[in-house]
Amino acid sequence: MLFLGAVGCSTTSVQGRFPCPDDVLAQWRIPAGWVVRELTPARARVEVVTANVSKDSAEARWQALESQWRDGDQYWLYRRPEADTINALGVQEGVVLIRGCDQLGFATTRIAVEPATAR
Repeated sequence: MLFLGAVGCSTTSVQGRFPCPDDVLAQWRIPAGWVVRELTPARARVEVVTANVSKDSAEARWQALESQWRDGDQYWLYRRPEADTINALGVQEGVVLIRGCDQLGFATTRIAVEPATAR
């Protein structure tokens, strides 16, 4: 399985992107360091529609995110760095919904066992 592309990491620090207390960030299910780029709601939806994981699972998780979304919330693309890969699932990518300092949920959209290429 091969990613269609990789996501460049943001040059802005985690604290710069998410000015939240460290203890709050430590509770996030998707680590703040994996969150790489803000997405519009439309682009977040495209990420889910083009998922290379179970369409039913991705769609169900998207519905859960979309039902929670309200003005001011942010969708972000997350990507587990290859260095953090600890099992056969390999590289993982998806969409996470953030409200202020709260991570409301996520939908995994891509899993690959080979390194990604630029997209």
